[in-house]
Amino acid sequence: MIISEQVQRNKALVWEFWEQLNQSQPTETGRIVRQYVDEAIVWHGPHPINALDGADAVVSGFWEPLRTSFPDVRRVCEIFIGGHVHWVGAIGYFSGTFTRDWLGIPATGRELTIRFGEFSAVHQGKIMATYIIPDVLDVIRQAGYQVVPPSRGREGIVTGPMTGDGVLLSPGDADEGAKTLHIAKVMCQDSSAPTYWDPQRMRWYGPSGIGTSCGLDEYRPNHVYPYWHALPRYGVVFKGKHIAEVGEGNYAGWVGWPSICTHLSGEYLGCPPTGRLVEWRLMDFYRREGELLIENWVPVDMLHLFKTMGVDLLQRLREQIGK
Repeated sequence: MIISEQVQRNKALVWEFWEQLNQSQPTETGRIVRQYVDEAIVWHGPHPINALDGADAVVSGFWEPLRTSFPDVRRVCEIFIGGHVHWVGAIGYFSGTFTRDWLGIPATGRELTIRFGEFSAVHQGKIMATYIIPDVLDVIRQAGYQVVPPSRGREGIVTGPMTGDGVLLSPGDADEGAKTLHIAKVMCQDSSAPTYWDPQRMRWYGPSGIGTSCGLDEYRPNHVYPYWHALPRYGVVFKGKHIAEVGEGNYAGWVGWPSICTHLSGEYLGCPPTGRLVEWRLMDFYRREGELLIENWVPVDMLHLFKTMGVDLLQRLREQIGK
């Protein structure tokens, strides 16, 4: 079954919005955002921006600072899917020349990329809600600062789907999308189980600070085992609390704000086991082949995660740059 006409219209509107921004000058940002975004939009982004209410706040709190710091910024999408009536999900990156400081991160004068995951909800021809996770920690890394221990996995540019077919501008298959979503959710009950993964070909694209792993033999020691050591009560408070879930064709994704909330019971990413209740604002995007998951992209608001663990990464940055 092909996805509904409404979902396809929502996808077309979000894509048009992003293309308009790509083709515009920074001085046009406010006009374009207000054209596509509802004046009462509820917007959620990374720490330290966090929540913004209303179109004016989204313009002044996110888009204008981003386009001031990266005046030639352009968005590139590598996954673009819709589902569940209102929602559109995407993975990709912004690229631009870092000419002015952003979020307290010193400008480099060089081009860099900002990986992102985003979910937006459309209702009556306007974007009513947005959740976006730019990898701010990776921007800090690219600017030359190390505020967390070295990643176990690979750092650097995260690739799009190996098949290059993740941008579904035409309607995809909703039944296949539901299958992808189902397999991904069942897998999350035991993230190390080989049953749902292609063990050699699988790729797990984590955020900066955790990194990318290729194959189960890397994925388990790089991410799964340290995670279980630190958060053994995962799921006791709650897990899988998703704001939105979408599936289209061989792709599926979800967003939670937070998706995981549990106690820090062991050392994790250099943070001691304080017992604090920690939160994971995250997204998961998956690609499936047949009955197996092949690729998984996982944007995480790492600055917020560390904040809930009791560490202010922006303060660490300020100390390194002498401010």
